[in-house]
Amino acid sequence: MMDSMLPLSIAAGAVKFDESQPGWALLDPTEEASSIRACTGRVDFERGFVAPPVVQIGITGFDIHNGDNARLQVGLLSVDSQGFTVELRTWWNSRLWSVNLNWIAIGT
Repeated sequence: MMDSMLPLSIAAGAVKFDESQPGWALLDPTEEASSIRACTGRVDFERGFVAPPVVQIGITGFDIHNGDNARLQVGLLSVDSQGFTVELRTWWNSRLWSVNLNWIAIGT
């Protein structure tokens, strides 16, 4: 028999990370393609969940330096009942000024 997950709770939002973020390393180009630069950021839910929810994130925009190649990866590092930590990555000569994300969390 399957445990019921109802009622479900849903939270959603938008977040912008930019050069004002502590540890923003996405503006300093490197000469090596294998040298990944990363920045992490925390998003807290308005209301916590009982258990860590499923979180889906999507890139809705980014500001890249004129003439640079668009190299951007976004991933979730961790999710807990109060929020999640996201990692933004770029490499080589790409210089990113900002990244906009939308997210949705579904859980109990």
